[in-house]
Amino acid sequence: MRRTDRQRDAAFAWEVFDRAPYAVLSVRDGEGGYGIPVSPARVGETIYFHSAPAGKKLDCLRKWPEATLTAAEVLGPERFSVRYRSAVACGRVIPVEDPAEKLEALRAITRQHCPQDLPDFDAYAPPILKSTFVWRMEVSEITGKERTPG
Repeated sequence: MRRTDRQRDAAFAWEVFDRAPYAVLSVRDGEGGYGIPVSPARVGETIYFHSAPAGKKLDCLRKWPEATLTAAEVLGPERFSVRYRSAVACGRVIPVEDPAEKLEALRAITRQHCPQDLPDFDAYAPPILKSTFVWRMEVSEITGKERTPG
């Protein structure tokens, strides 16, 4: 990282992922790169997100499972700049096959992004398990960065 004065530790980076409303998944696509917003949730030091059972994201991850996930939180403007907190996680992304893990990942995603729906989760989730793809990022590296006032 060029600006080591802005570098933060892994605990900070995990917190950014916990607070970010979405993240951008960057993968290879055979022609260069492909970035797509996802709604991640973490359980311990594993990050989960979901997708449809078909599409470009699925095709890319199946062929090139190494990916980067970036989350950012804008804290506000500053004269000719912006205060922010960001995190980048790198690792291998693999499909979740185990139904119990898949259900818990979807529960974590619901808790993170639509907690108001959590009371209805047990009735809603089982019927969609077959039509929803869940991915697990096994994080090998995570970094955080923060631009503060001054």
